[in-house]
Amino acid sequence: MRQVDDIKRMVDEFSSFARMPKARPERDDLNECIRQVTFLMRVGNADIDIVEDLPETPVIAQFDRRLLSQALTNLVKNAVESVQTFAESAERPEGYKGRVEVHVRREGEVAIIEIIDNGTGLPKQNRARLLEPYVTTKGSKGTGLGLAIVQKIVESHGGTLSLEDAPVTPERPRGALLRITLPAPIDLASAKRVIAA
Repeated sequence: MRQVDDIKRMVDEFSSFARMPKARPERDDLNECIRQVTFLMRVGNADIDIVEDLPETPVIAQFDRRLLSQALTNLVKNAVESVQTFAESAERPEGYKGRVEVHVRREGEVAIIEIIDNGTGLPKQNRARLLEPYVTTKGSKGTGLGLAIVQKIVESHGGTLSLEDAPVTPERPRGALLRITLPAPIDLASAKRVIAA
C-alpha cells in the first residue's frame, strides 16, 4: 500500500509538472495569499511555529492566486519537513523548536517573498540542481518535482526563485532561505506587459 501511495504521489506530481496551466494573473494582494497558505500549514503542524512578517499595507501585484498559492504551499511544506527532519536528528540542540518564517516586502517595483526555516538547510554542492526535475534530497520520499514546479510557476509570473542559506541567529544555527522575487510595478499597465513577455 505504501508503494502504491508513493507511485500515486509521483504520478500526481509529474502530471502537475507536465500539464502546468497557463498563469492567469489578476490584480491581487500577496499578503492575503500568504495568510491563507500559512493558516492552512499551521492547522496541520501545530508543533512548529509558522509565522508571517507582512507589511501593514497590501502588497498589490499581478499574479494567479491558485498557482502562486500552490508554489508557496510547496515551499512552506518543504520547510516544515526540513524542520521535522532536524528535530529527529542527533544534531538537534537542546530546547530546539522548529520555526518557519514567511516574510514579504516591496522594494521599488518588485515584491520579495522569503521562506526561512531553522531545519536541516540546503546542500552546499550542486544546490542549483535542486531546481531541476527529479533531483531531490529526500531520498525515496521525494519525487524531485516540487521545486521544479515552483520554479515553473514563478517564471510564468516573470519572477525568479533563489535557494540560499538562512541567516544565522541564536535560534537558527542553520536552515534554508528560499526567495521569490516577483514584478510588482506600481503602474498596473506595465505589470501586464512584464507578465505577458
